[in-house]
Amino acid sequence: MSVAPSPRRPRLGCSAALLAASSALLAACAPLPAPRLFAGSLDVPLPPTSGRIAVVADLQRTSYLEFWRESNDGERAALVQALAAARPDAVFVVGDLVFDGGSARHWADLDALMAPVRDAGIPAFAAFGNHEYWGGRDGERHLFARFPHLGGRHWYEVVYGPIRVVVLDSNIDELTPAAWDAQIRWYEGALRRLDADPSARAALVLAHHPPYTNSTVTGDEPHVQRHIVPPLLRSRKALALISGHVHNHERFQRGGKLFIVAGGGGGPRAALAQGTARRHTDDLARGSALRPFHFLLIAPAPEGLAVELHGLPKGGRDAAALDHFVIPWPAP
Repeated sequence: MSVAPSPRRPRLGCSAALLAASSALLAACAPLPAPRLFAGSLDVPLPPTSGRIAVVADLQRTSYLEFWRESNDGERAALVQALAAARPDAVFVVGDLVFDGGSARHWADLDALMAPVRDAGIPAFAAFGNHEYWGGRDGERHLFARFPHLGGRHWYEVVYGPIRVVVLDSNIDELTPAAWDAQIRWYEGALRRLDADPSARAALVLAHHPPYTNSTVTGDEPHVQRHIVPPLLRSRKALALISGHVHNHERFQRGGKLFIVAGGGGGPRAALAQGTARRHTDDLARGSALRPFHFLLIAPAPEGLAVELHGLPKGGRDAAALDHFVIPWPAP
């Protein structure tokens, strides 16, 4: 009995292969859509009954140049979907929104990633991370095109009912000495003003670089320790510094203030030192060297600011509450 030969997939000849490669190249070079604008105002209404804000950091994709590091596109998308589904009153992205701040295509990728937040009309704010400065000043142009309500400010204050969110640019090597000094003077004055303002009950400070970390990829940031931490410690109402940069989650308590690392937005994770290799033994956020992707939800509560950590593991697609803690209100 004769057997008919099994069908084979047609093989691409040189011309067809070149055509396929050319099509891929043309797609990569196709004109990009215009920047998509986020909603926002420096005064965010607090609902009369309940409300909360979200904080996330380090949403950047893994670069093709870093082929040895994990790529987390699925986790990034699932995390942003969960963040939007939580319907916070505002979202704060604490730096490294993209891998290459000078790349219009990377910003277009961010537009697609953040579509659930933008399409829901959730106000969004951003701090500058180090990646926003890659490619020179183009990253500044791309960021402000998407966040026009920032008015070109690298540091600013957002009013959220009785809460004040103070956002800083911690890239000391990218700002001129005069600009850095102006920012720190503004920051110190803002905290003094908030301490004296009866309508302000508490303040949170957001800056990309953490003063303390057990990361095995990067270390403590001395300039944050010198310039940003002391005014926080002196302030009665400033309760915490929330940062990113380290693609992991940590939480330290120093001088009655919390220092939270929340860099779990989907960039390739950075392992934390373990055991005797740790620089800091007082991490209140328990977990392994590689912790889940995450964002924070922060809500005013009777006893203080209630913080929930929501996230998912590598390979996960459904975010869940992973941890919670309360930052007590300052004493009257």
